[in-house]
Amino acid sequence: MSLAPIDRARNLGGRKPDRAKDEAILQAARACFFERGFTAATIEEIASRAEVSKVTIYKRFHDKESLFEAVVGSAMAEMERACEEGDNTGMLAERLVRFGVILLRFLFHPSHVSLDRMLAVEFMHMPELARRFFEAGPARSRARLAAMLDDAAQRGEIVIDDPLLAAADLLSLWLGFLEKELKFGIVTELADAEIDRRVARGTELFLRMTQVAWPGT
Repeated sequence: MSLAPIDRARNLGGRKPDRAKDEAILQAARACFFERGFTAATIEEIASRAEVSKVTIYKRFHDKESLFEAVVGSAMAEMERACEEGDNTGMLAERLVRFGVILLRFLFHPSHVSLDRMLAVEFMHMPELARRFFEAGPARSRARLAAMLDDAAQRGEIVIDDPLLAAADLLSLWLGFLEKELKFGIVTELADAEIDRRVARGTELFLRMTQVAWPGT
């Protein structure tokens, strides 16, 4: 799915892009959505925080649903830019661990966990928003990881029969049961060192299953 709402909004009425204004709106919207959830967040509050008018937001992002989608897409883009730093350097294990650590630190951040918890209820009544959130976030992460694994398979580094399924397998190994513990509030704080350990362990198990020797073994 293309995250086109931002571009479409920028082109309305022949207006020139104003990236600073767009960024201010996205940051304000992100804060409101993370703090209040989708339903409780209002365009009025977002406009006030961004120091713009409601009309400006509607002209640039159409509606609250498209703004929310743009916020998710912006957050994912930040994560992807971080993943791209040195993405093609080092052994496959190192590249996967780098990607996994960045992804889990994003997913397991307290603000994201809180938002995910609130949205689980709201999505029951808004299936279209749920689909857009899924495609802009989780599906996009899985597709990027699948592309990494497919490239590795083409180079003979791993043996897989389905890149998307392999990506889902690796994500499951990284997330483990901890995802549930965070969602239910059993675990409230997670040190970066623990995330690093879990990602390294999950990656090692995955590479053993795909017939690639783990470094040092």
